[in-house]
Amino acid sequence: MSHTQFQSSGPDRNLHSIHGRRNAQDYKKRLKEARKKKTDSFATQEVELKDYIISPEGWEGIMFAFYFLTLPYVTGIIFLFLFVAQADMHNFLILDITHFFIVWAIGYEIVATVILILIFISYIRYIGRKEKLTTDNRLKKR
Repeated sequence: MSHTQFQSSGPDRNLHSIHGRRNAQDYKKRLKEARKKKTDSFATQEVELKDYIISPEGWEGIMFAFYFLTLPYVTGIIFLFLFVAQADMHNFLILDITHFFIVWAIGYEIVATVILILIFISYIRYIGRKEKLTTDNRLKKR
């Protein structure tokens, strides 16, 4: 094929534009394949609620609501008894714990803090496992 054949049919037959389109199509294909590959990161892990909630099969939603209401309230009462009333029953009875929402909010903050700490610890463990795997893989390649 001569140079005149590519230019004779207009700009679509130009050698540079054909080569450029091929490069663009190859780039799109590589990009699609890279996006399809599942990246292994801490945030992309699947979390099953069933693993963390003790409940009969099919009752997970109801038990989640029950836990959502009772765990922070009980945690709030324990916090008030141990830290505010200093584990003295007389001082604890003086406290006004009839305000459900206030006691629940105190407990909610404590439970949320504990959950965030557990997530952070899980992330640190994940990083350690990932670094160990990469180190092991590097040693195997040598």
